[in-house]
Amino acid sequence: MDKVEQKFLKAVRDFDLLREGDRVVVAFSGGADSTLLLHLLKEFSDYLGLGGIYAVHVNHSLRETAKRDEEFARRFAAGMGISIEIRRVDVRLYAKTHGLTPEEAGRVLRYRILEEVRERLGYTKIATAHHLDDLIETQLLFYTRGNAEGLKGFEPKRGLVIRPLFYLTKGEIYDYLKRRGIPFVEDETNRDVTIPRNRIRHRVVPQLREINPSLEDSALRVWNILSEEERFWKKHLKGLEEKLLTAGGEILLEPFGELTTAEQRRFLKHLFPQWGFETVETVRRFALSHQTIWRGEKFVLLKEGGKLIISSKWSVKPYSYNLPVGGEVFVEEANILLRASLKRLRSWEEVKNKPPNVEYFQFEQPPEYFVVRNRREGDRFVPFGRRGEVKLKDFFIKEKIPRHRRDLIPLLTLANKILWIVGIRRGNFFAVNDLNKEVVEVVYEQSD
Repeated sequence: MDKVEQKFLKAVRDFDLLREGDRVVVAFSGGADSTLLLHLLKEFSDYLGLGGIYAVHVNHSLRETAKRDEEFARRFAAGMGISIEIRRVDVRLYAKTHGLTPEEAGRVLRYRILEEVRERLGYTKIATAHHLDDLIETQLLFYTRGNAEGLKGFEPKRGLVIRPLFYLTKGEIYDYLKRRGIPFVEDETNRDVTIPRNRIRHRVVPQLREINPSLEDSALRVWNILSEEERFWKKHLKGLEEKLLTAGGEILLEPFGELTTAEQRRFLKHLFPQWGFETVETVRRFALSHQTIWRGEKFVLLKEGGKLIISSKWSVKPYSYNLPVGGEVFVEEANILLRASLKRLRSWEEVKNKPPNVEYFQFEQPPEYFVVRNRREGDRFVPFGRRGEVKLKDFFIKEKIPRHRRDLIPLLTLANKILWIVGIRRGNFFAVNDLNKEVVEVVYEQSD
């Protein structure tokens, strides 16, 4: 068996990427990486016991040659006997609307489409062609940004997204395709060194390989070391939560001050993953200082009764948005995008194993729209599986939701009933009880 094929199967085995019966949606651009991925999945389909392969090509409408790539993808998939779906998106418009770079917008749209297709077909996995060179580039990008959490790079498996080429280098990919006479297309923008990742790929990495010819081995070693440390911190931070957080989500100052600097930083970043290093340091230093109040642009820090209270200014104005079924809405205050659409479920497993950012609701007659708003005085909530109401305020306290977040969290409501505390807990209304009827799927995406 070829070395490339061995590495492909080793990644599948080491990270439990594929199991018998899995049906895989493949992100297929037509480039060398995704062409190899599609080829290997097809080549070893019977060996792995796959239940199906479906290719998806997303045309970003950014290049004149995009149509060429689209046609190649269509012909190549047809030649392999693999069904393919072509989707065209306006990346420039999406980037402008959401304040993203074209690269960031393309990534968001690609993953959204892949997940939509996977759900529609009832497939079990999404495969992308990220490889070892991509890991090196990702590690270096995070290094240049001073982002310690990102130094590990990406995972070979994240939810339903798998990366079976994780152990392969770009050179091995090109060499295999050349030896086998397998065609592919080249995206000329990959040579554009004004894009940071391309600059690292074409200028920085070659220099590093001259210093260390085993650069790939070093990248994998870093990934392994940081993966183990991440597992340690995840367990340790859970223990710190129990020790440092009050029922109201405030931080107890005395035990916080006894932590090491590393623990303090990690704990704050764990509680507020959206914070950058400077924000974490500002809060950490305030907690250790003799100051009792600090006012920033986005929040206020208070010390009261031996506790650190983090408050979003002094109050958050009430907000309310209509979310149409079949549409989407961006909740600016919470920085999330919500989408609602009709869907037909195929099995109870889809309900049981749905992603954490998804909820399903079933109605005799689906509503035209939901109302998405923040909390109001006197709000009550019926958690899923319970009959009795609880005060929303009491629920937040019990769940240790920090005070500064409570007025920001979106509530999905209908006729003033809280159906979902978005991202936290579903309500006990309009549960799915009949697979023969459509459901309304509500999905939220957190903006970076």
